[in-house]
Amino acid sequence: MNLKWRLFQTFATAIFLCVSASTAFSLQSDSFWTQKKVTSGMFPIHSACMMPPEANLTKIGVKGAGGMSKESDAWAGVLEDLVESKLKADGIALNSAINPLSSGASDDEVRGVIFQVRQKLSAISPLMNKKPKQIAHSAYTLGDEVGMLPCSEKSDVLVFVQGVGQVLTDGREAMTFFVGGPAEGAVVLVTIADAKTGEIVGLIRVYPGDGFLTSAETEIGHRLMYQFGYMNIGSARKNVKALYR
Repeated sequence: MNLKWRLFQTFATAIFLCVSASTAFSLQSDSFWTQKKVTSGMFPIHSACMMPPEANLTKIGVKGAGGMSKESDAWAGVLEDLVESKLKADGIALNSAINPLSSGASDDEVRGVIFQVRQKLSAISPLMNKKPKQIAHSAYTLGDEVGMLPCSEKSDVLVFVQGVGQVLTDGREAMTFFVGGPAEGAVVLVTIADAKTGEIVGLIRVYPGDGFLTSAETEIGHRLMYQFGYMNIGSARKNVKALYR
């Protein structure tokens, strides 16, 4: 088991603890937490550095659960595309964390820094996901290591896209229908950190329903747009208000 997978397992475990049980996905409401300086516009966000996405899918059958590594990688790409498309639509300029830009850093050096930053996120995630309201009080930080990322200089924030989901086999779905049990669902998180200081300035949680794999734009994309709007990210607030006219 590689280090990257161990780090993400820590994150995934924290998320499952937050929803208390595998049947609780559908009982959760989309939500966000942020600092007032973001919602007030005192900390305007015009550019973002996209960290490599992470996702973990579990298949639940009648006899137990199993991993879905290929499907997880594909879903991570879908989540990344959804978040990037929403940010671009809101006028946010995007950079990739793995791009050395003009820093002269090697790929290994850049990936080493990304690993360090991810380690820090994994370390603070259990408490942050348990007490997300503390984000408003500047309680969580990734440390100034974020400044070592080549994209940090050209970005206002770092954006982490992560997802944990479970899918049911036909047999398990039928059993759930008749006798109860686990439901199909997921949680998608977008964590936003100051690209210069590492301070966590925002966290979004979206809980898509059982169509999260087949109808990603409807189940995830639209809902992310609302959350970005409430946070006052880019032009998202204006776009959200327009939907209610």
